[in-house]
Order: sequence, then C-alpha cells, then structure tokens
Amino acid sequence: MPARSCASSTRAGRRCVTDPLGERRRERERLIQLARDYVERLSAHLPIAAAAVAGSVARGDFNVWSDVDVVVIVEGLPARALDRSTVLLADAPPRIQPIGYSRSEFEREWRRGNRLVREATEHGIVLTGCELLEELAAGTR
Repeated sequence: MPARSCASSTRAGRRCVTDPLGERRRERERLIQLARDYVERLSAHLPIAAAAVAGSVARGDFNVWSDVDVVVIVEGLPARALDRSTVLLADAPPRIQPIGYSRSEFEREWRRGNRLVREATEHGIVLTGCELLEELAAGTR
C-alpha cells in the first residue's frame, strides 16, 4: 500500500494525497500527450519535419500556469508573424504554445543562441523528426 500524507485543505477537514510525485509525473505525461496530439493534428495540414516539447514541461519544472512550448520545424509557414501564429494556433488546445520555424530559420536561431531552439535540440522531448533535430544540432555547432 502506498504511503499516504495528509495536506491541509481550505475546506473543513483534511484531504489525503497518496503519491504527490506520481501525480506530478502523470500531469507531465498528460501535457506531453497533449503536445503529441496537437502535432498529429497539425501534421494533417502541414508537412512537419520535426517537433519537440521544450521549456519547463520538458525540464520538469512546470507549474499550473505553465504553457507547453512546442517547437515545430515546417516548411511553407507564412512569413508574417500574425499569419504564422494563426496557422499554428488554429488546432492548438489551451496551454499549447507552438513556435514554428523553417529549417533555415531554426539553423539561424541555433547560431544566434536562441534558448528555446537550444533546449529543443539538447534537452527537448522529441515528438517527431529525431534524426533531423540531431542533424541540425550537429551541423550548426
């Protein structure tokens, strides 16, 4: 039987939490699955070359206000930022924050030291295109 600990509640009485670390792991997996589902839906409309979860969810230090940063590499995105956001956010559920790059933009941002691009390749949770992300990271160093 799992160890139980009681935590104070704002209501009268107490509530028991059986496994707070397990609940945190399950929440992280739920957020990653949310990102996977989003990328799958997006790939029906766009030719996604690679995608990865980066940021606090990938690192594991997310909180209830954190969004899920999903870095996608896809050719054919609109050049204007507003149009690009419209395309990427069309199928995005709440909490998903897509950031789209073409391959050349991704390489340029890597060279510039873009934190999110670096995290996606070095520590991100790859959703698709593992080989491409490894190639881009190796080729731009």
